[in-house]
Amino acid sequence: MRYKNLIFFLAVSFVAASMLMVSSCKDEEPTVAAPSVSLSEAAFTGKIGETASTTATVTAPGGLKTLRVTKYLGTDIDPSYGTGGTMEVTSSSFTLDYTLSDEGLETPVRFNFEAEDDKGQTGDADFIITTELSMKYLLLNFNWQWESKMGKCLDSEPETEMIVDCEKDNVYIFNEDGTMTIDYGDLTGSGGGTCDFDGIRPATNWELNADETELTITNTNVFDPTDVQIEVYRITTFDAMEINSEQTVDLTAFGCVIWDWKFTWGAVPK
Repeated sequence: MRYKNLIFFLAVSFVAASMLMVSSCKDEEPTVAAPSVSLSEAAFTGKIGETASTTATVTAPGGLKTLRVTKYLGTDIDPSYGTGGTMEVTSSSFTLDYTLSDEGLETPVRFNFEAEDDKGQTGDADFIITTELSMKYLLLNFNWQWESKMGKCLDSEPETEMIVDCEKDNVYIFNEDGTMTIDYGDLTGSGGGTCDFDGIRPATNWELNADETELTITNTNVFDPTDVQIEVYRITTFDAMEINSEQTVDLTAFGCVIWDWKFTWGAVPK
């Protein structure tokens, strides 16, 4: 009986020792670091039409299973990107190019790069894009009216509001191809200001300089194409509803002075 107990004891001891050895071997397995994602650019700020670009590089000691790129508008996934908002990449390097559009005007655009290794471990990084309003976007997506025209004739005079009623209903319409027109409204052809010249030398073309600080409007005489007048408006401030600008006006031919007149334009829905 004692012999059987000894055999049982030895067997149990052997099993326990074997399990301890297996556990010890498992404990000695090296820990593999989770994957990491590095970005060549972590953020971009620009205007509509510009391109934001970043290159994601994955380091995955445990082997790269997949790189998931998910697009967010604010905190919400954009389901129109990839499949349900996510695109999967198997390469350890991926370059993302994104053309800024009006979707980013109300909320930042974010791309999350998440790498998963063969052990199920993950690591990620975010590329955040901020979209600024551009003058070109505003000119093309709204029509515009003068709300104010501040200027003066003589140096001795204070600067005052010089806009007249027949100018207030003029609607400036800017086209993508650089052409433009003016809807002169119901009050036209008389009333002072620029109204006395309505339709004689209408605005025909527009152009912005590279940094969108100057708006140039070309006016061409309908009876004489060689009679061209150029107006340059220096943009001082703008937002989604208003553009403020200055134009140097030379009225010396009328006995007045050269003065920087201030124009305020208000947005009108197309």
